[in-house]
Amino acid sequence: MHRSGWITVALLVASVLAAACNSAYSDKDTVDSRTTTPAGETAVATSGTLPERLALDDSAVTSRIQAKFFLDPAIKERRIDVDTQSGIVTLRGDVASDNERAQALLLARTTDGVERVEDALTVNPAIDAPAPDAAAPSDAPVPSSADDEALTSRVQASFAEDALLETATLTVTAKDGVVLLDGIAPTAAAKQRAIAAARTTDGVIQVIDRITVGRAR
Repeated sequence: MHRSGWITVALLVASVLAAACNSAYSDKDTVDSRTTTPAGETAVATSGTLPERLALDDSAVTSRIQAKFFLDPAIKERRIDVDTQSGIVTLRGDVASDNERAQALLLARTTDGVERVEDALTVNPAIDAPAPDAAAPSDAPVPSSADDEALTSRVQASFAEDALLETATLTVTAKDGVVLLDGIAPTAAAKQRAIAAARTTDGVIQVIDRITVGRAR
């Protein structure tokens, strides 16, 4: 073979070797990027992931606050709207004094799942019930414990007539037309059925829901 032919062959061999080396380094870079990048991404994702929130969901937070208001002798007389969004509670309505406002805010702030309480309450002394006088009709209806017991019985009777609530373990407490529902319903549908049955019971003004969905232990 002529000298020029050997030179040509040598150049071809060198080109092939160079291409192989480039391919090897390229493959190595690809492998490295696939093995190292996800680790970094995983570390970032882990650091940005918050622990599971232990607070109750918003509807449960609202129900718990309403239940506290219901049990407070002063606050239960007021119509306070409770709105919860992502743990932030807003209270709206009228109270008769600064003391009542402070009590409502305290009850809300000390409730499980509350992150912050926004105060949109208005102090209106005029809403405080006036002392009874001679002008008041003598036959005006006065709520009594007997009325509360009768209302409780009517709500319980409506539950007993509903097959969907047969396995539910619910407690009914009535006070001046306000009904507190507590206990366990087997399904979300059963819970909604119980709330609807209570709301449509004669004499019920408001329903406070503290029912949880699950199986009774």
